[in-house]
Amino acid sequence: MNHDGSLAPGMYPTIKWAIRRSRPALFVPKTSVVTTSERTFVVRNLNGKAEWVDVRKGAADGDLVEVIGSLKAGDTVVRRASDEIREGTPIQPAAKSK
Repeated sequence: MNHDGSLAPGMYPTIKWAIRRSRPALFVPKTSVVTTSERTFVVRNLNGKAEWVDVRKGAADGDLVEVIGSLKAGDTVVRRASDEIREGTPIQPAAKSK
């Protein structure tokens, strides 16, 4: 049904479908998730040092992706992570914009 004509031929709708989860979901920016041939991980800031935390990707929502692993709400992850950020490397928090 396209009663108001908002979809033209060749266009597709985007649907957000609410689902219930048995556990809370954690979402991070897609750029925070690193996938190599061996693993998928995020880089967590643990006491000022980089720590690789293995995750599995879940549902995506725009620029965010659900991560399943040993993370909890409140953990700080690197927004633009890469495998070049080695474990144990000192991490400086990003300056807060005014």
